[in-house]
Amino acid sequence: MLQVTDDNAEQRIIRSQTHDKVRALVDMLPPEQREVVILRHYADMSFKEIAKLTRVSINTALGRMRYALINIRKMVEEKDIVLQ
Repeated sequence: MLQVTDDNAEQRIIRSQTHDKVRALVDMLPPEQREVVILRHYADMSFKEIAKLTRVSINTALGRMRYALINIRKMVEEKDIVLQ
């Protein structure tokens, strides 16, 4: 039973470290991309809601998310960051 508890604690630590790394990468994005990522993944808003809130078309909101993901992937590769 102790092993299960240890595994859970280890998983929580890994998850927390991964979350911190991802948040640091998000913080490095251009403001428009960062805004969409935060609203989508942290505020759980739909792209329709994000488009309305940010006063852009839904295609612009989707495009910003696409470029944000491309930029995050590029930063992970360039900085050789391991995300588990």
